[in-house]
Amino acid sequence: MSFLLQAGESAQLPHTPAGQVMFVFKCERGSVCAFWEPGTGRNCVALLDFEDLSDAAATAPEGTPVLLELWARRWREHDDGVDASLEPAFFDARHDAMPEGIAYPHDFDFALQTKVGGLPYWTANGTVAFRYSGGTVLTEGGDWHLVLQLDTALKVVDPIGAVQAYADSHPVGPAREGAAEVYPEDGSVEIANFCLDGIGYVLVDGSAQSPEPVFLINR
Repeated sequence: MSFLLQAGESAQLPHTPAGQVMFVFKCERGSVCAFWEPGTGRNCVALLDFEDLSDAAATAPEGTPVLLELWARRWREHDDGVDASLEPAFFDARHDAMPEGIAYPHDFDFALQTKVGGLPYWTANGTVAFRYSGGTVLTEGGDWHLVLQLDTALKVVDPIGAVQAYADSHPVGPAREGAAEVYPEDGSVEIANFCLDGIGYVLVDGSAQSPEPVFLINR
């Protein structure tokens, strides 16, 4: 398991309680756990109250490699043009019958694949991985919403040469195993292994008595 994301300090995340910070962890190796599935004990989301947070970063044990850290400085507003009343259909088989322009309003634009709130921008496989993750139909009786989603790579605003130098100074394991890949051609940095070309989704069932977000990878 590795630490993937911390969010919620500067602004409340959609569909989550106020005054809490979200931490997302993911499985890294298919030989150890089914890293595309939620609820396996390896992909998990934890919500903590602000007062439970420390003022300093956790100290890593000596010799533990540190992954490249990226900060989201700001978010751009974007209207996908899809009526909000269609949101429930984005979490069940009705999504398959939608016109492509509605089912995939992002048109697979790399710049739109990482987002907070709104409708989930599914991969070409649609809702299949969501509906049948872990051998269960997650949508059954649920009122699901997207909290956020992450693409495999993010475009950075810092000079890409400086980012490359920083990444090279933080190798992970022998031969930089697990180190972040930097892509100078488009100014982006790989942030996680989501089955090579997948997207990670944090979702929550609003109908649950105590809604707890889940983390799912979809290709």
